[in-house]
Amino acid sequence: MNDTYTLSPIGQCEMIDGQFAVRLVPDVQHGLNGLEAFSHAIALWWAHKADSDEQRARYSIVSPYTATSAELGVFATRSEARPNPIGLSVFSVASVDLDAGIVFSHYFDMLPGTPVLDLKPYFPASDRVENAHIPDHFSHWPNSLEASAAFDWEKEFRA
Repeated sequence: MNDTYTLSPIGQCEMIDGQFAVRLVPDVQHGLNGLEAFSHAIALWWAHKADSDEQRARYSIVSPYTATSAELGVFATRSEARPNPIGLSVFSVASVDLDAGIVFSHYFDMLPGTPVLDLKPYFPASDRVENAHIPDHFSHWPNSLEASAAFDWEKEFRA
């Protein structure tokens, strides 16, 4: 399979007056209409700081997590080192400025300048899994986005 696809960012992550924000390009700003009624959204983004031929060629890595030192396949991690460095973040929608094309959030894990490829509303009926399980070495991790806010994530990742 040698298909090539073209992706165009719809905006980028920014910090605006101390708030986490996604600013959309003018051509797609009207696509935010109605998002303000949702408590959460999903951002698909390009891990541009990790995009290199070397990173794209990696299919197994030493675990980036301190909970295990096993070698893991990139598809068993959220590492940016992968064939297509696409990130996914669920985030709270604090407010939406339709005129400026900006979505504000309380927090998300994208760096300022990160290209955002798409935004989708979070629907519990399709996005929430009640009986999900993870490997035992991650059992001490929080069980929700809300609980993650108070969790010490820095000690969970290798420097």
